[in-house]
Amino acid sequence: MSAMSTGFRRLQFMKECVSRSLSVLIFIALTSNVNAETVEVSIKKMLFVPEAITVNVGDVVRWVNNERRQYHSVWFEALGEPEADYFFPGEFYERRFLQAGTYPYRCGPHPEMLGTVVVKASESMASLPVESMSSERQTELEYLLKQDCGSCHGMTLKGGLGPSLLSERLLAFSVEDLMAVILEGRPGTPMPPWKGILSEADARWLGVYLKASSGDVK
Repeated sequence: MSAMSTGFRRLQFMKECVSRSLSVLIFIALTSNVNAETVEVSIKKMLFVPEAITVNVGDVVRWVNNERRQYHSVWFEALGEPEADYFFPGEFYERRFLQAGTYPYRCGPHPEMLGTVVVKASESMASLPVESMSSERQTELEYLLKQDCGSCHGMTLKGGLGPSLLSERLLAFSVEDLMAVILEGRPGTPMPPWKGILSEADARWLGVYLKASSGDVK
């Protein structure tokens, strides 16, 4: 194997490690949070139960289809979003809310079924300007966060080829810090800039997602 071929393979491996490290950086903070909650809404007898719920920024709402036969969807039509996929008895649909506000929704195939999610934010979270993000883009970004990881930072994330990514290490970063690292990279390290792939809105969404889930927005 030529030296050029070997060098190319090493460069490709490092690129893969960096991609995984970005996913790990944000995903570990998300999964380590004890403050964010998953709040369930039951779907039964053609009703959302409860019809109106109040959650905090960063929480996930999970709609569980407890019908015996009927399929449903959760459609935030007022946001201009396309209807979400149908889900059947025993299945569920969930969504994480990162912006304060009131979100009315309905069932696509059964428009008489109505519900509302009210999302509350702390003063620090409310002061963060977060651009609107379509549900499709949020899904794409969440997929990025949850990629397979560990080859560069150790199977337990205590460090390996790359540094430790344990949750306590991440709390020192603000949203702006994370945006800078994501978009500009870290000169002198294998971490490249991602601004050619991710927009500022993407980076801020990721940063707010992380900080909301860590319970320490600043």
